[in-house]
Amino acid sequence: MPKQVMTSRERMLAALRCEQPDHIPISPYINQGPWRLEPLYWRDQFERAEVMLEMGLDPTIDIWLPDPQPHPDVEIKTWREQKDGKTYLTKEYHTPAGILRQTVHETNDWCAPEHAPWQLTIFGIEHRRGFGMDLFDDHNVSRRTEPWVKGPEDLDKLRYIIRPLAGWQLDEWRMDVQRALDFARKHQLLTQVRRSIVGDAFQWFCDIPWFLMQLYDNPGFVKEFLDIFHRWQLASLDEVLQFDVDCIQYRGWYEISTYWGPRGFEKFLVPIIEEQTQKVHDAGPLMTFLLPEGAGVYADILARMSFDCLYYVDPRMLHAGDLDDLFNTIGDSKSFWGGVNAEVTLLSEDPDRIDAAVKRAIKVLGRNGGLILGAGLFSAISNQSVLYMIDSWRKYKDMYS
Repeated sequence: MPKQVMTSRERMLAALRCEQPDHIPISPYINQGPWRLEPLYWRDQFERAEVMLEMGLDPTIDIWLPDPQPHPDVEIKTWREQKDGKTYLTKEYHTPAGILRQTVHETNDWCAPEHAPWQLTIFGIEHRRGFGMDLFDDHNVSRRTEPWVKGPEDLDKLRYIIRPLAGWQLDEWRMDVQRALDFARKHQLLTQVRRSIVGDAFQWFCDIPWFLMQLYDNPGFVKEFLDIFHRWQLASLDEVLQFDVDCIQYRGWYEISTYWGPRGFEKFLVPIIEEQTQKVHDAGPLMTFLLPEGAGVYADILARMSFDCLYYVDPRMLHAGDLDDLFNTIGDSKSFWGGVNAEVTLLSEDPDRIDAAVKRAIKVLGRNGGLILGAGLFSAISNQSVLYMIDSWRKYKDMYS
């Protein structure tokens, strides 16, 4: 009897639920931009989806949670000035509780094309409206001379800034969500809500070494700081869960073991992730947890958590054990999204090395019927390496089906 062929959405959902899809899906996140050439060139995520579908891949349609919207009583001031031969940008939020301020050194690459916004639009267009100072921006972190939050006295000010979207902006965001859903259903694609963030906020808003000291010196401050972002994201989840979405991504990019350690992760972050996961599950969708490194260190903790899929699995960034150890610890309860390293393996442009990595990822992580093959394909990864990975996937995608 011939094997039933699934739609891309059916295949992705089956893998997320460890229900053995018709073959192992592949859904790498391939960034956009002028550096991508055919066949991996597109202008927005809808065009990306059509191109990837033609190649037999499994794209997602991404629904981005909205940026925070400051309280209407907040006045924003920003300026640019020269001091000591350098250029600095300063931005102030004048709130009823006082002024929240950040200053950054404007380096020569501030206006480079690679300086995209942290928060993308639902249409996936990676561009900036201007080159001022965004709240969530990795460019700020290494360039700032004064962070937003310098102590507990800034938390009441922060509450006026980190608030849910409202008014006509919320209405327009809802319209965009529905447009994305319409496209996804027409093409039978998985909808992925990106991305709920809480712990990641510390590195955008605080001096990193100082904040990490507060994990031990002032845990009450840490919990209060995180709660501001957690409450904001719970409100955002309430909005997006009114739509028929497939899965929600919790973003743990900076919730890695290098910063938090197992004790800090379990004490401060696990309760937050579990509360959000419960909310998502109660509404019906699945929950993925994006963790780019340290999964091996956290493995015993991850096994006890209730999210569905570990996203961005990187065999070179486990920091403890290997893929077999990770699978043996959490493979009974979790699916996996990833499996191939980009920074070394794909950057090598070595077809044999890439082929071996793809085969091993499928052999190890595909055993429970719950693997979506992928990698984080940033701009330095050549088209040729991406195509090598796809060719290898085609060779091994039926290994466990």
